[in-house]
This record gives sequence, C-alpha cells and structure tokens, in this order.
Amino acid sequence: MAERTRVMGRWLLWIFAGVGLLAAAAVIFIAANLLAWNSRQGRDPAPIQGKGATETFAVAEVNPLTGTGINEIVIATEESIGRGGGGSYSSSGRGNADERNVVLLDKATGASRKLLADNSRRIAARYYLPALAGPEEPTQDDFQIEDEKGKQVKPPSAYYVLRVAATDGKSEDVLIGDLKTGRQAFVLTGIDGVERLWMQSPTMLGLLMRQGRKLQYRAIDIPALKIIAARPVDIG
Repeated sequence: MAERTRVMGRWLLWIFAGVGLLAAAAVIFIAANLLAWNSRQGRDPAPIQGKGATETFAVAEVNPLTGTGINEIVIATEESIGRGGGGSYSSSGRGNADERNVVLLDKATGASRKLLADNSRRIAARYYLPALAGPEEPTQDDFQIEDEKGKQVKPPSAYYVLRVAATDGKSEDVLIGDLKTGRQAFVLTGIDGVERLWMQSPTMLGLLMRQGRKLQYRAIDIPALKIIAARPVDIG
C-alpha cells in the first residue's frame, strides 16, 4: 500500500511539473509576442528634414534592391508614419504612409541620390524590375532565374518605375529610370492612371493606362527613355 502511494505521488509530481512547464512556456510566448507587438506599435518615427526645409519627414522603409549594392530609402510625411503606415512596393501598396521621395544609397561608398526633385508630391506606387520579360503587376518575387549551380534565384533589379501625383492633384506622372546609369525621365505626364504594367522584353516596358476616359497601350524603351509604341484599346 505504501509503495502504491509513493508511485502515485511520483506520478502526480511529474504531472504537476509538466503542467507547470507548459504554463511557463505559454507565459513566455505571450510575453514575447506582446513585447514585439508593442515595439512595432510604439515606435515613433524620428523626424528628418531636407537642406533648408521647414517641413519634417521620416524614413518609412529601407529596402535592399535585389542583386545590387543599393538600398532604397523611402521618405514619407512624419504624420502618416505615426499612423502606422507602411510603404508600397508595388501597385497594390502597403499601409497608409504618405510617401514623398525615394533616396538610393550606395552601401559601399555612401553616395546617394534622390529620385524626385523635392518632397511636394505623393508617390502612388513604386516598382523595381529586372532586365527580363515577366508577368504583369510585377514585384521582384515574381521573377526567378537559375544561377550557375542551377538554383532558382531572384534576378538583379535593373530599372525602376514611380507613379507620382501630378501637380494638379488629379492626374499622374510616370517616372522611369535605369539603376545602372542613373538616367531617368518622366516619360508619361498628366495621365489619368495606370491599370497594368509589365516587362515586355529585357529593355521594354509595356503599360496599360487611362487617358481622357480611354484605355491606351504604351511600349517604352527604358534605356532610351522614350515611347516607341502608342495605341488606343477599343472596349467597344
């Protein structure tokens, strides 16, 4: 009888110890997630200013551009980041950040350049594209190539496209640039909006846009920064 009582006591001890360990693990897990959540939600943006500027902005995102030595630094209004907004990497966008500029930083030398002359206009969407034909509405994750070992990897970013609100606040301008040469230009200005874009060839961007309540197709030679085909799209 005494032996049976001792065995039952040991079993109860092990059960209580196991329950205690599970409870402690659960508490640690919950606490860690709460701390991570609070750190994300409670992080206030540090205000920054341009040279001679009075309005304050903040860094919304810092993203490495695939296959390059460049970091993309997204500048947004301080108030919009305070609302918990994020940036938009493609046309769908993420969060509510009022993006106003993009700075490209050479990580090796520290040299930098901004893509827009000032921070007065909102960026509706931004794209980084490889010199490779690919799907519509692309992000870098949509492209895959094989390296020398036969492994599927992302191709390096070669070009960028920014859709920027025009000064009238109603239309859009489309900035296209070459990461390697640094050449860029507003190839499309004053359009109503962009429905789709895609890499048609390693050097050509295809684009479906709206202008004057009409659908239009454009093909753009990116290295040359010029439109090489423009056709209406008849919807009947």
